[in-house]
Amino acid sequence: MAKYSSADVGFHLLGGYSLLGTDTKYDDAVELRLNDTSVLGQADEIYWSSGAKKTEITQEGWYDDAVGSVHNAFNDLPVTALPMSIAPHGNVNGRAIDCYQSVQRIGWTVQVATSEVTKAQGRYGVWYGKKRATLIHALGAETTAGNTDVLDVQLPAAATNGGYFIVHVTSVVGAAGSVTIELRDGVGAGTTYTAKVNTGAIAFASVPGTSALWVPFTGTLGPYVSVAWSYATLTGVTFAAGVYVAP
Repeated sequence: MAKYSSADVGFHLLGGYSLLGTDTKYDDAVELRLNDTSVLGQADEIYWSSGAKKTEITQEGWYDDAVGSVHNAFNDLPVTALPMSIAPHGNVNGRAIDCYQSVQRIGWTVQVATSEVTKAQGRYGVWYGKKRATLIHALGAETTAGNTDVLDVQLPAAATNGGYFIVHVTSVVGAAGSVTIELRDGVGAGTTYTAKVNTGAIAFASVPGTSALWVPFTGTLGPYVSVAWSYATLTGVTFAAGVYVAP
């Protein structure tokens, strides 16, 4: 069994914010909600599960007010919920990543103390729980339109009940424009890949810019997948992409 350490964490992306450089610790707790259904006349407590789970996330780290960093993400606790993805096993295609479809920033604490570097802590409310996805485009820059057909990824299982295509754009370069990122699938390694779903044109009225999307797809998805991207006016994009297969 492979073992991983903190040095293996490949990225922590909240929307288009890259927070890895500020994290020292994050806690990811999942709780199955139980109800006490005991009635009079019973000697012992009895619990039934509602089937609902609660996910709570907190992060600790260093204060950083750079554009796109942790203070920029939490400042004034914006009400817009964002997708979040964490790569605890490395920024490597084919590795598992933890993805959260809708994350609300609910707490932001900056800790200032004499003779210490300023620390910060963030707290999140999580809708729809955690999903274990597969990284199919490691976070990195692409300077020309293209695809990863020759670097395809085999999913743990083919999808029969749909799922989600997860994309985080951390930066774009060039003049204002758009980028379209596409999920493609095939039946075997090195075969012809066909389009399954795409993000649509992600528009940037100014550069630099960031974005993040969860794009649902239905039906089947072949066990081998790749990613394609194309630009309008932009000349480059830095992004990560993953696939969640519904059970």
